[in-house]
Amino acid sequence: MQQISPPHSLEAEMGLLSACLYKPELLGKAVVELQEEDFYDERHRLLFSALKSLYSESGVLDAAILLEHLKKRDILEKVGGIPYLSEIFDRVRGTISLALFEQYLKIVKDKSIKRGIINTFSETVRLAYEDELDSDTLLDRAEKEIFDMRMRTIRGTQWIPVGEIAMNLLNKLEARVSGELPHEAVPTGFRHLDEITGGFRPGEWIIVAARPSVGKTAFVLNVHRNMALSGIPTAMFSLEMSAEAIAMRMLSMESGIPMYNLREGRIGPKDLPRLADAVERIMEMPFYIDITHGIDIFEIRSKARMVVKEYGVKMISVDYLQLMDLKGLRARNMTRAEELAKISRSLKILAGELNVSIVGISQVSREVEKRADKKPTMADLRESGALEQDADIILLLYRPGRYDKDVDETLVEVDVAKNRQGALGTVKLHFYAERMRFVDWEEEDESIEELEGDSMPF
Repeated sequence: MQQISPPHSLEAEMGLLSACLYKPELLGKAVVELQEEDFYDERHRLLFSALKSLYSESGVLDAAILLEHLKKRDILEKVGGIPYLSEIFDRVRGTISLALFEQYLKIVKDKSIKRGIINTFSETVRLAYEDELDSDTLLDRAEKEIFDMRMRTIRGTQWIPVGEIAMNLLNKLEARVSGELPHEAVPTGFRHLDEITGGFRPGEWIIVAARPSVGKTAFVLNVHRNMALSGIPTAMFSLEMSAEAIAMRMLSMESGIPMYNLREGRIGPKDLPRLADAVERIMEMPFYIDITHGIDIFEIRSKARMVVKEYGVKMISVDYLQLMDLKGLRARNMTRAEELAKISRSLKILAGELNVSIVGISQVSREVEKRADKKPTMADLRESGALEQDADIILLLYRPGRYDKDVDETLVEVDVAKNRQGALGTVKLHFYAERMRFVDWEEEDESIEELEGDSMPF
């Protein structure tokens, strides 16, 4: 049987090395994106290493300097000798375009990643046949290596003149003013919150945090609902609640029938038309839910890519972060705070990669309850300061009526504690907990009442 060679391109490797010799400035770009192991041919690995060493020492490269370097280290013959070096020197014949160099670079990197995939799965198959490791360990190992390879595909840098960036931004702003370009940010549906944040922008990593029973999941569900009613597709990973529990919240939210009545079946004939209307509206919502419990970061990444590609979602939420599993990213003796830091960074990277906003629901430390001032701060984000560091927006929810009977029990304060793209501030909302509904706090009428029966405002 004929043996199949792993993916490689000797021509691209030779062309890349030749280009680096004639234009040393190109070597700087190659060093950022490639390592010696990315070259299939051992001779090319040695040559790339030699070029890196010479360039770091003096920043000067040519054939004579390289030849002397190889002779001194007694590796001239290992790289093919003078005949093979001459072939590489002549590969581009002294002329090389940036476009051609980048094509060589892309090919070498692509072949290297494919070989890495082959090696990873070949080794996984071998270990599976040996049957000494459990399946979870094997999957963790494969997932980690695949994740590392994925990170390599977005590695690299590109320097852009700030003037070019400013001109592109001006063009976008002019197009937006003229109505030719839609706003990238998606509104939350809460007017005062959108005035501060500008909505949720593509690529943003957003944290919504509060103590238990404050309404953080209900708040995020209301954001999903508001976006869906505006025709904006969204998706949610629910790591805690069942599909039926979410559907019941949505039904209560949409129909105005209290959750308790739905849960206990305390509904009458007059409620059925309202429920039917609510179901009809919900069925039209572009809102997609995944209820896989115990999901890990790799599965979330994979499913997020699919739902963005298939349904064009603009926002993804995860309820909630402390229930996520690190699995393949876990290292020995890693604390939960360190695990959560890796999860946070991975979701932030995913938001940028998919160009969507990702909302993570998080617990707030119980230490808040021991203070005189129960209002949470960013320092109270449970288990990890990385959430505070990574997030683009942090929203902290607080219900003062839980601690002060003189305060309207429906009041929820949403503290915009961090906002990379804009202002900070606190927004007031009404939270009608029985019906899972958040509505704007109308400053001109702060006595919004819950109305019963057919006169309910929902």
